[in-house]
Amino acid sequence: MPLPVLTAEEVQFAEMLRESPHVRAPHDHVHGPEASRSGTRAGSKYLDVYQAGDLVIMQDADGEWFAKLVEKGLDINWALDSIYDAFYEHYEDDYEYLTFVLAKDFGVFAAFYQPMANDVTGIGYDNQIPGDTFDTTDTKIEGMIFMNYYGIWTADREVSRYVFGQEFMHRWGSFTEIQHDNIGASELLGRDTAHWSYWLDTPNSPMEGNDWVDQGDGTWMIDLATSTYSTLDLYLMGLAPAEEVGPQTFLAVSQADQDAVGRDPTYTPLFLEAQYAAVSDIVVPATPIAFSVDDIVASEGPRVPAYGDAPTEHHMAMIVVLLADDTLTDRELGKIEDLRLSWEADWEADVLGRADLVTTLGSSTAPTWGEPVDTGSPDSGEGDPGNDTGEVASDDDTAGDKGEDPSGCGCDGTGGVAGAAAALAAIAAIRRRA
Repeated sequence: MPLPVLTAEEVQFAEMLRESPHVRAPHDHVHGPEASRSGTRAGSKYLDVYQAGDLVIMQDADGEWFAKLVEKGLDINWALDSIYDAFYEHYEDDYEYLTFVLAKDFGVFAAFYQPMANDVTGIGYDNQIPGDTFDTTDTKIEGMIFMNYYGIWTADREVSRYVFGQEFMHRWGSFTEIQHDNIGASELLGRDTAHWSYWLDTPNSPMEGNDWVDQGDGTWMIDLATSTYSTLDLYLMGLAPAEEVGPQTFLAVSQADQDAVGRDPTYTPLFLEAQYAAVSDIVVPATPIAFSVDDIVASEGPRVPAYGDAPTEHHMAMIVVLLADDTLTDRELGKIEDLRLSWEADWEADVLGRADLVTTLGSSTAPTWGEPVDTGSPDSGEGDPGNDTGEVASDDDTAGDKGEDPSGCGCDGTGGVAGAAAALAAIAAIRRRA
């Protein structure tokens, strides 16, 4: 399938998104619905807001939003702020998370989590962001999740589940250091020191690591049968007590043996790599090192709030962002609705039913998508919703076919995703960089 021809601005926009890290420093200003309504926050007036079932639709109806984004030097924080402010012009303060997808395929891969508040200690957040706790909003919002073009995920539910599970889990991990005689302080961490090391034994967690199996001869091999969160992940989420975590295993692999198998601590997990290409078994000589959650607690302190006190219900609104020339058919909206439902169901299954993810919308003042409304004043935030006809620039379930970078977090490893221009001409490799 040929990729769409992009304007120079769109290539820059895509490049900017591709380079956005998995976890960004929180904003240094307070914003929220009152600031938005008072007009002190710029940006929200450029997006028209509608509702289609349990989806929020935001459209740059006349190109003003995108023009402003270019004027702002393609500042991703400005884009997030304007989406945030536009949302609260129409919706109540009922959500901890906003997740948004794009209606257009820019031909590059990126996904990331933007933290906006944190009141949890003991999970290593200050290893990424100075200070364990922070709050940059006057709403319940804790973070925003950018999941790129929706068509990437409709092609493969397993990859969709994995990457969404990773971006949502970045609310809590993986940032923990360890205090252990035979493991370096940050050695459990791999890519960007925000995912588990390739050499950590996990059940092919969305937070990475691999499911390592002892071969009984001094070597270890990866089992690709299943993928789910580890008990350590559940502990960091506040969904498992420390005593449930049990013994953990980290593999000490010599540099020579890492070089021999072509893997390092930051490499894409084999489970995800296997979704996109034929892979050979990875068998590596290693010395297993046992550790426990107590070794993490010794470094980070206990998780607060602990299991039993941590929230077990999370509310998330799903937003579809359209540029001025984008349209959505009923068929396309149906695909995005299916995506919303699958993310909700798959995440609840991966946390073993210990928490609920609620993605239905509450009351709002947003007009219904596809129904004519008064255009209102230029600053009203309302406008012509457009006709529910036509196709998005790339409406093809193969947009996320095997071969594109599956890894999430808008980052790449040592193999390197090509730059935006190259990504428009060829399929990206299965590696990422921050």
